[in-house]
Amino acid sequence: MSSSQPTPSTPNTHQLSRPSSPAPQTLTSTALDNVSSTFNNLISRTRRTPAVDWREIPQPVNLVKVVSQPVAPGSTAIKYLATGITPQAELILSQLPVPIHIVAFTGFGRSGKSFTATKVRAHLTGNNDHQFASAPGNIPCTHGIDMMVFDNPRGPGTVVFLDCEGGANHNQTALPFVIGLAARLSTQLYAFERGCFTTGGLDTVMQVINMGHATSADDVDITRQLILVENMSINGDIPDRRLLEDLLSEEDGDEQTNRVRRLIKERFDTSFAKLPFTMKGNAEVHQEAVATLADSLADSLTPFVIGGVPVDGAVVVQLINELLAQISAGGSRFNMVSATEALVANMAAEAANAVWTDFIAKVRKQGNHPVQINGRKHLRTVLREVEGAANTCINELESFTTKLVPAEPATVAKQTWDRNFRNFEQDIRAAHKRKADELAKYTQWADRINRLVNEIVAQVVEAIRQFIRFARFSTSLILMSNYYFWRSSFNLVTGIAQGVISGGN
Repeated sequence: MSSSQPTPSTPNTHQLSRPSSPAPQTLTSTALDNVSSTFNNLISRTRRTPAVDWREIPQPVNLVKVVSQPVAPGSTAIKYLATGITPQAELILSQLPVPIHIVAFTGFGRSGKSFTATKVRAHLTGNNDHQFASAPGNIPCTHGIDMMVFDNPRGPGTVVFLDCEGGANHNQTALPFVIGLAARLSTQLYAFERGCFTTGGLDTVMQVINMGHATSADDVDITRQLILVENMSINGDIPDRRLLEDLLSEEDGDEQTNRVRRLIKERFDTSFAKLPFTMKGNAEVHQEAVATLADSLADSLTPFVIGGVPVDGAVVVQLINELLAQISAGGSRFNMVSATEALVANMAAEAANAVWTDFIAKVRKQGNHPVQINGRKHLRTVLREVEGAANTCINELESFTTKLVPAEPATVAKQTWDRNFRNFEQDIRAAHKRKADELAKYTQWADRINRLVNEIVAQVVEAIRQFIRFARFSTSLILMSNYYFWRSSFNLVTGIAQGVISGGN
């Protein structure tokens, strides 16, 4: 079985510890940075760099594609439906690193949202090279959501401005996905109203609260920073704090109005701002008010978070697609709870896959990958070395997944790792057995050849030994023959010599 072919996971000694499900807790900035860094270090290893830099794409761009369709088959009445993120927006967002600061401008139509967003960006960046579409009159310029991205001029990361279609405009069927995306994506949300901010202007805020059943899900990462903006204000002489207190006071108003005020105070960190008329005579005053608004924004930028972890633009794209899929499936509102859980599960799965890639690299370096098994190293040694590499990778994965909120969908990392490791371990055992069997066959032939060689060598040695004995015997025989020959010769010569001598006498 190949490790690339997953099967249902079963428990083993390398399962990740299953995180409990405590109440959501706020992480410190250092903890968030550490977790975010871990996640993005894991994921960046498997993501490719796009061919086109996001800064080279003309901005602003439309965030989501909106189409009109009949309310019912055969009907002449139409409604507007968001079908998916636009290619330009996806290309830009997918390149953005951590941290991302997403700011949404929502509220009533024709209340100066696009114009103000452009002026705020110009003050932050020092240039006015990109502008949201805006014009006086009663015809709205923004349809759906327009997006502009720029480098954070006062810190790391990037800033994303979302210019949302306004309420009380012509295309009211577009508002559910407009407000839903603004509520879920933005780390700061501006709600605009013209002239004087009334309880009617809080309808936009209530839509933010109602989207995705957010009132029953405290751990959903909807925006917490809410700025109520009174554009073309007639309350220039009244302090902002007093205007906010009067607007959210529960001392007057019916039960429904007071409930809205109470929910806003419970759900949001709310502040108030007002902008004067933009007439020629007070252009400088208006610019000062915009500068104050921009400086306040720059000082309070918050990284975009999913599951308690700051994430990059690629994960933002996943979230947008998840939310829009709910609307495309026929829903009338986003379920932010399920969307967040889906994204947390995706993040955990991506982290598990990235860690698994590192684990495979370490095992290959050890020479313990199934394709590298040769059967000469003992199986227990192989598994022990693999276990050491696995423990290091598991610790890295746990340091990320245990911080994800909610905890339940994050357990997909455990399931992914367990499945992969179980299959990988089975592959090692199978490869080792196969190689061991092959070595056993070779060993049998080697033993036979070795016995044959030993027999031949033994016979050769015995032959040499016999030859040496024969040589020694032959040498001894020759020496003995020579001895008797010389002795007889000596006796003969001696006899002759004595005969000669005795004859002479």
